Amino acid sequence: MELDFNTDDKCRTHLLSRKYSLPAQLRRFNSVSLIRLILKATTIMSGRWLGRDDCPIVAEDIARARSTLLSVRAKVDSKGHDKVYAYGQALLYVARLISNTFDVSAGSALAARDMTAEDLDRVYRDLFSSTRRCRSFRAEGHSGAEVADNLATACSILKNLYRMRFHSQRASGSQMTEADDLADRLMTLVQALSELGDEAFYRNDVVPMRMAA
Repeated sequence: MELDFNTDDKCRTHLLSRKYSLPAQLRRFNSVSLIRLILKATTIMSGRWLGRDDCPIVAEDIARARSTLLSVRAKVDSKGHDKVYAYGQALLYVARLISNTFDVSAGSALAARDMTAEDLDRVYRDLFSSTRRCRSFRAEGHSGAEVADNLATACSILKNLYRMRFHSQRASGSQMTEADDLADRLMTLVQALSELGDEAFYRNDVVPMRMAA
């Protein structure tokens, strides 16, 4: 898989690594100065947030995962069977890349299981970059627009799944519970779509997944 880490996302990961690396007592009573995180808009997080179960960064990731889940479900409901099968095939394709890169089974790659928090974070950043790259090919009239849309959707689903698995290991309190619940919901969606992708494969109704560079 192509590793092209986004600068904004590296900033987010650095903040989370600081939060999760603190001992429990220090997380609770840490009083360091403000940490500034620049994403699409500027977010200022005081040290008093670190280690609590209402971390703004984790909350933002949870909100994004929830939005993605609703968006994909709406797509599945509105698109035809062929498109849904194509999403499933794209998920299987991306999972194979993750499996080969990180030496886990395809099933573990689809479920974001049997991986350390560090590897979950690496896969997430990889998928974050891949989603952006695929979306850049979706411009109207581009010969690979349809395939790019399938891959962008697959990468987006898995990106959020891996992020929620990461938070379910490293977050605390209610945010850990919510991240774990969202991860299970995303995994259920992935499993359903990938089973349809398998069905299309055995019917020899396979959508090519490669795009020209």
